[in-house]
Amino acid sequence: MLDTSLISSNFYFLLAVFQGVILTFIILFRRPARRSNVFFGLLLLLFSLSLLHLILEESISGFNTKFPIPMEFSLSYGPLAYLHILYIKDPKRVFLKKDLLHFLPSLLLDGVFFTATFLYIKTHLDWAYENIPLIQSIALVISFLGAIQLSIYTYFIYRESVEAKRMLKEFQKIKKWLNYLITSWSVLIGFLVLAVPIGLIYIDDLDDNSALIYKPLGIIISLSIYLLGYQYALKYAKLVENYSERISKFSFSEEELERRKDQLLHALKEQKIYSDSNLTIAKLANHLNCPINSLSNVINESLQTNFNDLINHYRIEAFKQLAFEPESQKYSIVGLGQEVGFRSKASFYRAFKKETGVTPSQFIQSRP
Repeated sequence: MLDTSLISSNFYFLLAVFQGVILTFIILFRRPARRSNVFFGLLLLLFSLSLLHLILEESISGFNTKFPIPMEFSLSYGPLAYLHILYIKDPKRVFLKKDLLHFLPSLLLDGVFFTATFLYIKTHLDWAYENIPLIQSIALVISFLGAIQLSIYTYFIYRESVEAKRMLKEFQKIKKWLNYLITSWSVLIGFLVLAVPIGLIYIDDLDDNSALIYKPLGIIISLSIYLLGYQYALKYAKLVENYSERISKFSFSEEELERRKDQLLHALKEQKIYSDSNLTIAKLANHLNCPINSLSNVINESLQTNFNDLINHYRIEAFKQLAFEPESQKYSIVGLGQEVGFRSKASFYRAFKKETGVTPSQFIQSRP
């Protein structure tokens, strides 16, 4: 019989399920539509179904034999989260047939094997009652496999976070969202890695003490629904949408963005092209063999600055190093400014004051 007591943990778990379903629809139907929202919305829905299944399984005797239809698909958690991140990084990414392979373990184990097993149990109840420890052991082993799979996808998500250096600077904010995902996965994985072996060791007593696993697992899933769902819906969904909109403006891939950014930084750091006092964005684009609008995108979107400020920054850094070299003492401050690429004293002093807050003379005097 279903436990409907308001003081029961089931009430709070059901409340989390309800909240999860509501948040799922809010995220799925956000405008503008984003594939990243679709994958995270589905992930949140699976969290809710898993928690609902946990409640019903513990509250209704023989629930799985009465309702032998998969409700969890927990092996899809990792793939959905991973694809969610991939579509944040590249909104123009096309869903490929090979992406479906991520969901093959879930289809085979959560779907086909689960359904076939409990359809068999439904028609062989006497065998099932005689082999409860065996059935529970199989379920625990599958849960352990799920923990391993989730660990692998957690690494994939972490790797995407580490590789964020080739993205726009806004991705640093998105990395906080990745940290939430990784933290929640780590808690779930840690619990399963600890609880499953203990459950297998004491498998004969598991039926009478199932609450020792079911309640902590329910709490973890509930917290995941609240913390991840509300964090995303109220804060990170908007950040993701803004980031996706900026990425979508590029006419080239993110790999191409990284390559062109590397070329630009090489020309500035190694070739010291900033020292050309007649340097313009057109001249720099020609030097890099890059269209002007593409170069402008790299500077504005990837480096979060404009052409003049970027060039002046490198000129000022070069002046700072040059000013204290012994062989530079014979030159005037203005002469050193011209040496690094400034065309006039006025432009040199104005740019230096804008970046450092002091004049070149004050900077030199402040050094011991």
